[in-house]
Amino acid sequence: MSKDPARRVAELRDLLREADHRYYVLDDPELTDAQYDALYRELVDLEARHPELDDPDSPTHRVPGEVAAGFPSFPHPSPMVSLDNVLDEAAFREWVVSADRFLKDDSPRTYSVEPKIDGVGLELIYEHGLLVVAATRGDGFVGEDITTNAKTIRSIPRRLRGKGVPAYVAVRGEAYVRKADFEAFNRAAEEAGERTFQNPRNFCAGSLRQLDPGIPAARPIRFFAYAQGGIEGEKPASQSAWLAAYARWGLPTVPEASVAVGADEVVARHAELLATREDLPYELDGVVIKVDDGGLQERLGMRSRSPRWAVAWKFPPRRAFTRLRDVDWSVGRTGVVTPRAILEPVFLAGVTVSHATLHNVDELARLGLLIGDEVEIERAGDVIPKVLRALPEKRTGKERPIEVPSLCPGCGTGLHRDPERVALRCDNFACPPQVVAHLVHFASRKALDIRGLGDKQAAQFHEAGLLDDAADLFALVDRREDLVALERQGEKSVDNLLASIEEAKAVPLDRFLFGLGIREVGERGSRILARAFGSLDEVAAADHESLLALDEVGDALADAVTTWFAEPRNRDMLARMKARGVAPTPWEGQSDGPFQGLTVVFTGKLERLSRDEAKTLVEALGGRAGSSVSAKTDLLVAGPGAGSKRKKAEELGVATVDEEEFLRRAGRLT
Repeated sequence: MSKDPARRVAELRDLLREADHRYYVLDDPELTDAQYDALYRELVDLEARHPELDDPDSPTHRVPGEVAAGFPSFPHPSPMVSLDNVLDEAAFREWVVSADRFLKDDSPRTYSVEPKIDGVGLELIYEHGLLVVAATRGDGFVGEDITTNAKTIRSIPRRLRGKGVPAYVAVRGEAYVRKADFEAFNRAAEEAGERTFQNPRNFCAGSLRQLDPGIPAARPIRFFAYAQGGIEGEKPASQSAWLAAYARWGLPTVPEASVAVGADEVVARHAELLATREDLPYELDGVVIKVDDGGLQERLGMRSRSPRWAVAWKFPPRRAFTRLRDVDWSVGRTGVVTPRAILEPVFLAGVTVSHATLHNVDELARLGLLIGDEVEIERAGDVIPKVLRALPEKRTGKERPIEVPSLCPGCGTGLHRDPERVALRCDNFACPPQVVAHLVHFASRKALDIRGLGDKQAAQFHEAGLLDDAADLFALVDRREDLVALERQGEKSVDNLLASIEEAKAVPLDRFLFGLGIREVGERGSRILARAFGSLDEVAAADHESLLALDEVGDALADAVTTWFAEPRNRDMLARMKARGVAPTPWEGQSDGPFQGLTVVFTGKLERLSRDEAKTLVEALGGRAGSSVSAKTDLLVAGPGAGSKRKKAEELGVATVDEEEFLRRAGRLT
């Protein structure tokens, strides 16, 4: 052992990094837990006694002690696209044939066959071997920068190792939690009387989005690398070569990944993985198949929203049999009352299922369910449990009919059928479940992002008479003492909530409109309205005709907007917000991106992006996506098949570029 503190600190850091690599990446530990802990404690002690030796890259900094202020956005160097899905062998073989046709070559080719891990997509940016950014997939173009949290994942190396490490590489992969680790965590949480989690994927996703990096650091999250988003220097020639390079550089890859020659070998490998699915340490929902050769990948290129050279062959949904104990009814944000099946708990697809969706009363009638029936359920996409059918042949005569309520279970108001939506509806705007759901939606991350106002807090504040609508949120500053007096509401949490509410007064207009929860107006519709009218007053004053004149706005949305703003209680709520200083910022000036202030129009066929993805990208980078060419158009993006719009652009002197140049200006190509 070296007596020189600096040398010993360096030795300990190397030993611990190697131990982490062997344990989390190679799954082949050499040190016992006690040996690892002794080395770790020695390093902590040395760093405490010699602060001049502190290094943010030290293994002791895997658990930062500060709480992050939030997650900034991170534009991906190239889009993180989704894959097309196939559900059976026939569809897979058709995919093979379509690739053969495109390449004009039907000779057997090599495929990379990889388990499709059910986790959370991440992109890791390494510069000169050092991890500088880690981001979620987000919308495929822009993700959340969660670098601090990702650095707590021990299977993600802070520095790449080995030979041939590039000056820059964007590594893509999956954060996940092993089944055994998830079960152990839940058991410990249950014994401690703490919250348990539904499934490994949600547990992983929720952990990574915690503002306190100590939380993901304490949870058993791991990472597999499986794709790339760009590299400087020599590029591996195939997918299997990429995986081999990642392994050389110290990044973990899926051990079950393999290569197969020809479609028959892929089919056999899919069957093998499906058969061993339950024995694998992580949840799978299918197999990803990629043309292995990088040159062929480039020739095959992209469809509008997915690569031609890869496909996800999904596993069939998991099904189980159980008994329908009862049906309860819940009231949603828009007043729709929906049934939910209460089941005898059954273990299915890695979780215990005790509830399932029944959608609406027409679905109940179609299924012909009785309370007490044995039923078949499935987790569609291995996520949302639903009832498939009843088994009437197993009835004993003790079953009883399901009673459809005539009164709202939330407030007792009479219900009516909404024939357009095949739904039961409560029209009492003061119905407590609706009020709470509206408040939660208004405060949600995609709306005003008011931190500290979830389901429980909204319900508690409403019951205490502090919140009856969204405007009351901005009056809570005058009710601080009332908030602090409530159970589980300490001074710090209340002050954090009030600070978040104050920040939300200047939320961008599109997010404010989305938060209002106007029927028919989702995220896309909110952006359209904000972009077209620029201010809340202008949106409120818009008539049916001016709304219909907007691109992508139909009668349903126009009716919903005019009806909502004509309602006196809504106008009163907005007036009370305005009196409290709520002033949504206009669409203009929300971004300083390369298309700031420009109107961009698309025509012809786009190869790399869908039309919606291209428009969203323009809007995300500060511009407006127009539908027709006029003197106000700044840029026309013309793909194959462009016609009259290109001709008009030439007549008006509007600049015209192809899709590749558009993506280059957007910073998506170099």
